[in-house]
Amino acid sequence: MVARNIIPTCLQTIKRMLWIAMVCMAGWIPGRAQLTYQDLTVVFDSVWTYQNLQLIPVRFKHITPQPDFPASTISLERAMQTGKIQVKEFFFNGDASVGVLAVRNKSNQPILLHSGDLLTGGKQDRMIAESKLLMPKDEEEYVNVYCVERGRWDKKAKSFVYAGSADASLRKVMDSSGNQAAIWKDIERHLPPQAAGSTTWPYRDVYRSVDKTDTAYLHFFQRKMAATDSSFAGFIAVTDTGIIGCELFQSPSLLLASYDALLQGWIHTVLMKGGKPAVPPGKLHRFTNDLLASEEQQKLFVQLHGKAWYFNKKVFHIVIHNW
Repeated sequence: MVARNIIPTCLQTIKRMLWIAMVCMAGWIPGRAQLTYQDLTVVFDSVWTYQNLQLIPVRFKHITPQPDFPASTISLERAMQTGKIQVKEFFFNGDASVGVLAVRNKSNQPILLHSGDLLTGGKQDRMIAESKLLMPKDEEEYVNVYCVERGRWDKKAKSFVYAGSADASLRKVMDSSGNQAAIWKDIERHLPPQAAGSTTWPYRDVYRSVDKTDTAYLHFFQRKMAATDSSFAGFIAVTDTGIIGCELFQSPSLLLASYDALLQGWIHTVLMKGGKPAVPPGKLHRFTNDLLASEEQQKLFVQLHGKAWYFNKKVFHIVIHNW
């Protein structure tokens, strides 16, 4: 019995060694998970600009498999539209929890929950507070959320509906404070005058007046992405006030699954501020050097200016707020 078991084990070891040798010859290391200059390049000479928003692409130097991360991922929006995910209230001691939702992946594809994703319905509208990968056919999991509709708490929960992504300001407040009261305060600050007397402060009312402009921005940047065959890790978003954000992902698939969500957040921010993008090149280079020079420096920079999200103990999503 012992000898019979040794042979398959040896064959597996040999196959593994051959696989490692092959991928190293191809120029990448299995399990490497760096989002630094070693693997990335910032394309300063090919920016995407539409009216008040400019996106600076951050591209992978080599198109390489990432065995630690899913190769094909869909967004929460797509998953909800096609019935591939179940999102419901998490009940504890007989009532739903404000800060947690229950989710289950019913598909055969990984689903990306992007921090800042908005859900209307339930007992109360929510904003997802973390980036999380739901693997296929997993059991029910739980995701941290914040309320973005103060006051309403229906006795009977409605079905949840995907409602876009929060703007950069609200996401920064969420990541830096982790405080529900601070989130309500930021929402109230952005509400239109006619909603000032509302007792619920629904965040979905903040940008209703700019829906058409929002769509024009979104379509422009969607077309730019559709027209390229580059392998992107993320983008730096720039407006007249400076760098309003940067998001990086461990694979092109993760970036594409999150692309519309991050666009919506940046577009909402720009529509409230206005002004043509104009950031001094020196400031942009200082930003990218602080973020991408090394993993050690990146970790410190993220602690000060953003958030990092992990999958299997490795970073798969980095968010940097206005800088």
